[in-house]
Amino acid sequence: MVAWKRRGALPLIVTAVVAACGLSFHFTRVLRGNVSDDAVTSMQYVKNLVLGNGLVFNVGERVDGYTNFLWVLFMTPVYGLSQLFGFDFVAAIVALTIGFEALVLVLLFDVAGALFEAPLALFLPLFLCVVDNAFTTWAVLGLEVHFLAFWLLLALALSRSRLPARALYTGLALAAAVLTRPDAALFGAAVVGSELVEAALAYRRGDRGGAKALGRDVLVMSAAWLVPYALYFAWHYAYYGEPFPNTYYTKLGGHIDAWSRGLEYLREFLDVRGWVPLLGVFALFGVRDKTLRAVAAYLAVHTLYVVYVGGDFMPGHRFFVPELPLYYLLVGASFDLAWRFVQRTDVRARLGTLGVSPPFVAGFALAGTLAALALLFDHQLHAGPIDAVRATWGEDHGRQRRLMTWLRERKPKNATFATGLIGHVGFFGDVYVIDTCGIIDKAVAHQEVKGFGHGLPGHEKRASPEQVLARHPTYVGVRVLPGNLWQRGYFFDIDVPPGTVDGLWTRDELPTRGHFLERTRIDFDAGQPPGWTATGTAFEHWPSRGNHPGQGELAGAEGGLVNSFSPRLGNAATGTLRSAPFALVGDLLVFRMSGGKDPEKLRASLWINGERVFNATANDNDIMGRRSWNIRAYRGKTATFELVDASSESWGYVAVDDIVQWVEGAP
Repeated sequence: MVAWKRRGALPLIVTAVVAACGLSFHFTRVLRGNVSDDAVTSMQYVKNLVLGNGLVFNVGERVDGYTNFLWVLFMTPVYGLSQLFGFDFVAAIVALTIGFEALVLVLLFDVAGALFEAPLALFLPLFLCVVDNAFTTWAVLGLEVHFLAFWLLLALALSRSRLPARALYTGLALAAAVLTRPDAALFGAAVVGSELVEAALAYRRGDRGGAKALGRDVLVMSAAWLVPYALYFAWHYAYYGEPFPNTYYTKLGGHIDAWSRGLEYLREFLDVRGWVPLLGVFALFGVRDKTLRAVAAYLAVHTLYVVYVGGDFMPGHRFFVPELPLYYLLVGASFDLAWRFVQRTDVRARLGTLGVSPPFVAGFALAGTLAALALLFDHQLHAGPIDAVRATWGEDHGRQRRLMTWLRERKPKNATFATGLIGHVGFFGDVYVIDTCGIIDKAVAHQEVKGFGHGLPGHEKRASPEQVLARHPTYVGVRVLPGNLWQRGYFFDIDVPPGTVDGLWTRDELPTRGHFLERTRIDFDAGQPPGWTATGTAFEHWPSRGNHPGQGELAGAEGGLVNSFSPRLGNAATGTLRSAPFALVGDLLVFRMSGGKDPEKLRASLWINGERVFNATANDNDIMGRRSWNIRAYRGKTATFELVDASSESWGYVAVDDIVQWVEGAP
């Protein structure tokens, strides 16, 4: 605890903690409290564990789509308390991760204080973390990033302590790190290995007693680390039936060649902070210290590991974020070596002849460091992940969260949902998830993939449309499966909450309850049906096939259709189109529709006996969504279908296809 006795130490550590946490709280407001989908995946396991369903994602299926076991256990009582007292669980987890961010800085300060003499070297690692946008952004995305960094630094602090049971406590901290994320085993090996080197050096110096004591510490440390993990491994194998997490098989299982992708990931990491290894390399001159030796060894091996697995697709280089404090610790070590060099008698004498005093050097270094930190903060703010996260997760995940909260209250019993965004769908939608990316699907995770390691990390093993549809999901997320699902027994429901998604592919239950009257079908494939009349400029040329130039692609359009968007006037075209009279013989009149949302100016209507009885409008998108009217009470009557485009505004068009009647019961 030498660092805490330094003059001015407390105000500076408080400044660093407040600055980092303040930035993180600002970022969570920018992201509207949204977190990564992987984080919500872990939260789904937490929810089921609290509800008594076991440590599973889907109830009844033992598949481990998480690798952060201890983080899941840590979140479990928080979820229980959130249900008991009614507070927002996700917001609470974000606040706790920011709390761990603060603890990381405190531990980093403590370790630096035990290592360095120079005041600048003591505080530099702290403020490098503060200005690193990845460090402050990943503190609010809900994953175990800072939780892991906490255990890494706690192990270093304990290994340097004078506690009587320091080896036991250090080993337990290492066990916690490995149970948080398995690749932290590399860190455990580096710390224990460095202790073993210390024992060997003591033996070489003739200090047999010291060597023996250090040897015992190595054994205790190793046992305290390995025994808990061995117990976890045995439980995991017995519970899930696999030696490794399912995510291992999804991302690494099989023959993988991800070196080129991993090297590109490393290059991108260095593009943002390439100066870190350039400065940190000077710390290698201080590897006589066991902590710096362990840190340097771990960072080298861990970097090689990250390259081997091909990195990650998430913004901000998530795989490196828990190690950022360790990188910056090496930068501090380099500055400390420089300071010690300046303090040497011969160097001071040489500087004196030049009229340069050590205080002048220190002041110059401080001014330069402050300027560099300001430049780094500005650079990191633009090169860091916050902008990318805000542009993608901040909006997409927020929309998905609102959509699934809405769906949870409306879905049928035992509904299933096919998606790749499994966390948000399972946790907020409270629905059985069919995972198209294999994270919680053993069959997909064990697939062999050609060119494995050259695609998007974690998304190379995909369930085929046939595999997904064979499970008859109630819903399929938009753009989850390629192609048009109209012919696969699904319709596109566009009546979703505004500002979420365009719609959901929804399993069509009508064929199971009745049948479509094919003789009533109007699909415009053969041209203009007889007796239909058009007015205005919107229907000068109809039917058409697909979209017109200048119009978005009409998703789900097949063959001929009616489209009021004009090749000549675009949305400015207006007009009406009326069908010939036809008999109502079914229970429902079903059709597909896209275009603008305006119940009066952009509508389809059904006229019965001269009265407009039914109306429908689209939802401001280019997707042919289903519309239906209950016509059972009007059976035997004659009707006219009308299409109206009276709008020249944005989305001022209407498109219709595949009008058909349906009747309940067997043919």
